[in-house]
Amino acid sequence: MVDIERVSEVALTIITYSGLAKSAYIQAMRSFADQNAFNLKVEEGDEAFTTAHGAHAELLSLEMDKREPQISLLLAHAEDQLMSAETIKTLALEIFNIINAVRMERK
Repeated sequence: MVDIERVSEVALTIITYSGLAKSAYIQAMRSFADQNAFNLKVEEGDEAFTTAHGAHAELLSLEMDKREPQISLLLAHAEDQLMSAETIKTLALEIFNIINAVRMERK
């Protein structure tokens, strides 16, 4: 039987750490002029993302053990937050690479 309290608890962990990751990646983009600050914020985001991703893996494992879908609106929101954090990181890295390429062309 589905333990909705546990699913909700883990979903909130995913939402929290995905939000922290997204914030760090956005701060990284804002500090693109300072490569060290950029890298530190990306690393900070990666740490939070790893925690969120680990919680997500825990839910997947729980679902496989129970052989019962464990979807709730809260979990759907958590997965959306996790995916958007990953997308923001990808964009931050791409923007940083583009800016550096333009800088190199101007030199």
